[in-house]
Amino acid sequence: MKLIQKLPGKRVALAALAVALLAIGCGSNSKGPGKPVTLKIWKPFADSGQIQPLLSAYQTAHPNVQFEYTEKGIDDYESNLINALASGNGPDIFSINNSWLPKYIDKIAPAPDNVFTYKDYSDAFVDVAAQDFTKDNKVYGTALSVDSIALYYNKDILGTVGIATPPKTWNDLSLDVRKITRQDQTGYFSRSGVAIGTSQNVDRSADILYLMMLQAGAIPWSADGLNPQFAQQVQKNGNYISPGQTALDFYTSFANPNSANYTWNTRSDYSIDAFANGRAAMLYSYSYARQLILAKAPNLNFGVAPVPQENLDDPAVNYSNFFGEVVNKQSKNADVAWDFLKFITSKDSLDKFYATNKQASSRRDLIEKQINDPEIGVFAHANLTAKSFYKPDEGKQDAIFTGMIDNVILKGMRIPDALNQAESQATTLTQVRD
Repeated sequence: MKLIQKLPGKRVALAALAVALLAIGCGSNSKGPGKPVTLKIWKPFADSGQIQPLLSAYQTAHPNVQFEYTEKGIDDYESNLINALASGNGPDIFSINNSWLPKYIDKIAPAPDNVFTYKDYSDAFVDVAAQDFTKDNKVYGTALSVDSIALYYNKDILGTVGIATPPKTWNDLSLDVRKITRQDQTGYFSRSGVAIGTSQNVDRSADILYLMMLQAGAIPWSADGLNPQFAQQVQKNGNYISPGQTALDFYTSFANPNSANYTWNTRSDYSIDAFANGRAAMLYSYSYARQLILAKAPNLNFGVAPVPQENLDDPAVNYSNFFGEVVNKQSKNADVAWDFLKFITSKDSLDKFYATNKQASSRRDLIEKQINDPEIGVFAHANLTAKSFYKPDEGKQDAIFTGMIDNVILKGMRIPDALNQAESQATTLTQVRD
């Protein structure tokens, strides 16, 4: 197999996975050798050692197919991708974030119906994957895994103040934070209850606010994706409420000196660092944070729990952020590329892939096997009720939301005014896109 890794990446020993996937490949319905095909693949966050068993297994059944795999750094990934696509030299297969479909839909090829029908795809994959990678009953992408936000908590700190279990509701979180927080006379928090409330020193702060807005019942955008609606009122139990205001007020209350929830400010360490060094008892983050925490504090006694919900009487709402694989519309081998993507995201392939890659499943039929896993079980379970927040342009909308947080915390803007201004700014995103 021709395999080129153009950027350095750590090789992983995956012999057992390779053997298992080769067996899957040998059992596939191959029509025999066809014309030689080379598929160029770009992907961030995964080195060739992780992906090579999938490539090898597919090539066993399709010996005419060669691969050029390039691991890309995320910092300049999208700019390099856009330039390559514009010049006509883009890869056949590349990764996009689950929020990027609006920007890339005119640049990618949907799956042929004989590869993925909308119904089969929706039945097989979790709702957030079906929502974010389909449009007009066409499948535009498929993901190896899905990552959802969870609550990391320091067992020793919670135990010290008499908290036996992590909070399950927003009210529980508020009460627990008040028991945990310690602040000196200079205003410095020697111990924060939870690392949220600001924008710049909280990892994925916009995502946490998106999560809370969805939990409160906010409608992100109109169904046609043309008008933001997160500042609008909705009807609930016969009353009109503003879930956007509720969520923004709750999030920023943890950095508001006038709030009983006050536990975090701009002087606090970066959220993951603060959790690792014991200055924050709780942290909202994704599964990738586990390795970052362990690298900084290998002996930290922590657990991972589902994120607190606004109300346990309502269905649970979680939030996902992940990458999926799509096919370049300009590719001369789009049908082969889609056949490959269906193969690597099949139940059998992903079952073997997860054995050596601890990632929460994108497929419904594998989540039950993962739920009791001590490392990824909480994230896998969250994927079943995960949602996303529509974004015509991820970078610009995230900046609007972090700016909204700053307007409240740093500039003293009223919650309704900050929310309405953010919605007005978001309106321009569709105008730029069109």
